[in-house]
Amino acid sequence: MRRRWVQKRRSGQSGFALAEALVSLTIAAMTLALLTSATWGLRQTTLQPTELQQEATDWLTARRVLQSWAASASLAGRDMTEGRFFGSPTQMRMILDDGTSGDSRPMMVGLTITQEDGLYRLVASRNFDVRDVRLAGDNAQTSTMIVSESPLSLVYRAGATSVARQGVWTYEPRPEQGLPFAVAIEQGAERMIVAQMPTTISAICVARLGPAGLEDRDCELR
Repeated sequence: MRRRWVQKRRSGQSGFALAEALVSLTIAAMTLALLTSATWGLRQTTLQPTELQQEATDWLTARRVLQSWAASASLAGRDMTEGRFFGSPTQMRMILDDGTSGDSRPMMVGLTITQEDGLYRLVASRNFDVRDVRLAGDNAQTSTMIVSESPLSLVYRAGATSVARQGVWTYEPRPEQGLPFAVAIEQGAERMIVAQMPTTISAICVARLGPAGLEDRDCELR
């Protein structure tokens, strides 16, 4: 009787060991599946920021370029916008004063928004030795800064007369409104970049009149 009980006990232990082995194999398989899934997810997470980082870098570059250009924008006088500045929802052109480029040459800079194959592109351009935005040549140096699936547009704060009276945002600034107080780039409904145009005294006028131009009302832009 005792021997039979021992045999049954050993048989029960063998069955338990087999069941335990099956459970272990199941857990191992599940763990492997989870690890594989986690590794794939980690790889996707690693790849995604690369595209996001590139997009962020592109917008940062566009911001720096626009801020630099906007800070150098000037007119010959308060009512002399034509020939020095032009703005629309898809294009902006302005003349930067002599000395703003590395070799002290007059330069026309611009931003153009194009659409092709469902993509919107923001293209920056430079034309040297151009003093009138209406006389753009074919030798512009261009660089694509932003590629977007969402619509891009340029918008301007026009009619500003002072820091307190900064005008209104418009897509179609008029020449009689003078130099905009700011220019922005929109992506869809979101305003991504806003660059101030802080100039209040005409650099061209001051260059012509010397220090006296700083006090001359004809040199005021706002």
